[in-house]
Amino acid sequence: MNWWPGSYVRRAWDGWRLDGWSKTVDRSWDFMRRRLPWMPHHELIRVGADVVASLTRLPTVEHPLASIVVPVFNKVEYTLECLAALAACGDVCPFEVIVVDDGSSDATAERVSALQGVRYLRNPSNEGFIGSCNRGAGAARGEFLVFLNNDTAVQPGWLDALLATFRVRGDAGLAGAKLLYADGMLQEAGGILYSDGRAGNYGRFDAALDPRYTHVREVDYCSGAAIAIPRVLFEQLGGFDDRYRPAYYEDADLAMRVREAGHSVLYQPRSVVIHFEGITSGTSETDGVKAYQVRNRDVFVQRWAEVLRRDHPSWGTPLDEAASRPCRRTLVAFCDADSAVRSAGLVGRLQQQGRPLMVRIEQGMLPPQLQHEWEAQGVEIWSGYWLVGLRGWMRRHRARIAEIRVVDSVSARSFGRLLGARSPVPVVLDTEA
Repeated sequence: MNWWPGSYVRRAWDGWRLDGWSKTVDRSWDFMRRRLPWMPHHELIRVGADVVASLTRLPTVEHPLASIVVPVFNKVEYTLECLAALAACGDVCPFEVIVVDDGSSDATAERVSALQGVRYLRNPSNEGFIGSCNRGAGAARGEFLVFLNNDTAVQPGWLDALLATFRVRGDAGLAGAKLLYADGMLQEAGGILYSDGRAGNYGRFDAALDPRYTHVREVDYCSGAAIAIPRVLFEQLGGFDDRYRPAYYEDADLAMRVREAGHSVLYQPRSVVIHFEGITSGTSETDGVKAYQVRNRDVFVQRWAEVLRRDHPSWGTPLDEAASRPCRRTLVAFCDADSAVRSAGLVGRLQQQGRPLMVRIEQGMLPPQLQHEWEAQGVEIWSGYWLVGLRGWMRRHRARIAEIRVVDSVSARSFGRLLGARSPVPVVLDTEA
């Protein structure tokens, strides 16, 4: 991999002139660390060509908990890999698969309709992504609808994790998966909507296991490539809105309506899905179906203008700040993992008070079960490989921190020396730990 492309050097030079040397060094160091061979990463699984070629059936259940709706238009080779990955994922959750063929002209009809366990529907005319998804939802039997692009490869445990979001979070109305590129780099950890209607994928091209992307959190929307929603709620909301036909912005609009109905839209990092972006609709916004992205942004802004102005950041807001709103986090600092384990009660009490939490552990790592439990509850945990020196780390994250709570004198002295008496971020020695 070429670590030093000319475009990156130019961006570094521009950053130095605009932001100074310290922030430029921080960004350059982060860029390198996220591309080192020993960086923690997901172990991705792709089904082999032989498995795809021999695929004849998918699991069948009488009472599915989830109905997975896969809209397709040509690209049969991707559809078959998608279905083979579903067959091999090994998730406990009982599910059915509904493939809605939007008038494909390749071998989709012949190959997919022959698979046992697949409910195959073919549109009499081209209905687009929205029409296909709504038709599939209308035929679903499961308690949850899961919309899945055909240019995806799900990873083991993806569905169990996605649906667990609704069990852990009673306010959940929609949950989206972590989307990765085929090389393991992050494609999306939830989406950001700006006040002018533009959208951004949080974490794009970043390291997938960076702590900013490993905890459940509320997001503006999740890409429709892999999302779950209770079927009753989807029906109450009227499905994907036809005003966005054939595609684009329907997922953002659905998320806005879910929130309007009093539910949360959540990103679920333990549901991991490879997304071969642009396979179906391409990447150019000037022609083909992708061109509707520009038109539909105007439609979206007209529909949600007041909410966008009131609740969403302006274009150009730093991504971490845009993703961390509406309120900054409480940082809980520990000298080591043992101290963090002993202080689990403090973390629980702070969570009960409704505070978004960030944890920094100077030495060691939490036991995996506790780490997963805290992340499922929305705690952002910095430890191990992802730690850098305290001064540089605070430069990167200070804007996201409202207060710092320390539970030992070592951490108190470290933060006290760094921030000083006039720090805008208060440091509190928490004696409740």
